[in-house]
Amino acid sequence: MLKQTTLLAACTAVAALLGGCATQQPAPVIAGNSGMQTVPSASVYNPYGATPYNAAPAANDAPYVPPVQTAPVYTPPAYVPPSAPAVSGTYVPSYAPVDINAATHTIVRGDTVYNISKRYHISQDDFRAWNGMTDNTLSIGQIVKVKPTGYAAPKTAAVESRPAVSAAAQTSVKPAAQPPVQSAPQPAAPAAENKAVPTPAPAPQSPATSPFGTRSVGGIVWQRPTQGKVVADFGGNNKGVDIAGNAGQPVLAAADGKVVYAGSGLRGYGNLVIIQHNSSFLTAYGHNQKLLVGEGQQVKRGQQVALMGNTDASRTQLHFEVRQNGKPVNPNSYIAF
Repeated sequence: MLKQTTLLAACTAVAALLGGCATQQPAPVIAGNSGMQTVPSASVYNPYGATPYNAAPAANDAPYVPPVQTAPVYTPPAYVPPSAPAVSGTYVPSYAPVDINAATHTIVRGDTVYNISKRYHISQDDFRAWNGMTDNTLSIGQIVKVKPTGYAAPKTAAVESRPAVSAAAQTSVKPAAQPPVQSAPQPAAPAAENKAVPTPAPAPQSPATSPFGTRSVGGIVWQRPTQGKVVADFGGNNKGVDIAGNAGQPVLAAADGKVVYAGSGLRGYGNLVIIQHNSSFLTAYGHNQKLLVGEGQQVKRGQQVALMGNTDASRTQLHFEVRQNGKPVNPNSYIAF
């Protein structure tokens, strides 16, 4: 009992002591010479010594604005088309008249697939197909088909073309045949009369054959391209005449004109020269030993253009052709062989 009373008294004393401490005022701070300073009030005291953080933004704290772009905006240069390449010379297309009923055509300078098709009234596709062409490449002097295989010229065209040749032949032959008939009884006449006979005779003969072996037909004066015997005449597979001769024998231009081809690129003709005389007529000279003229050269009738040879031939000879509007015609109708 005594022990319980003592324990209760001790607990009471401890409680009283704790209560007194809770109500005791803090000790005053006395300023003295000891160097101590007065502690600021709790509301302004900052143990870190820094200015308190102020959450309010400064007056000049404006929001971020990205700088204005000052670089110039890229503008692509204006498109300038490339200039056309310089072209040497001037291309002159060939629109020489042609015989639309012809089956073949000989290529001359200025011919193209387009203008050949237009002149012969055929399509470009048909033209290429008939000649086995994969592109539009043509060679001067090349003989091309302008009609399908097996084509036969209309009878009306053949009838129209024959009178033209026969009429020319009649005008050239009849005047030459008539004077001998009139002069036949004149050998018995005096010598003075015989001298006067040759004077009127050349006048009617001039359109046909002159004393120098020339002949004027189709507005062109023609002459033999070389001397020699005609060993193969026009007809069948021969598109001209073959004249036999000696190697190196002169080959002459049959009429005035311009050389449109000089080379050996046409199979079967050897060294070949082609001369264009006007928009309708041209002549070809094949199997030459040597060519003496070049393309684009102007030549005169009787001018030497080659030396006779046997290139692409079994013997020394000149293969000579006359073509009207690209169609082979009989040289005997134009030249006195």
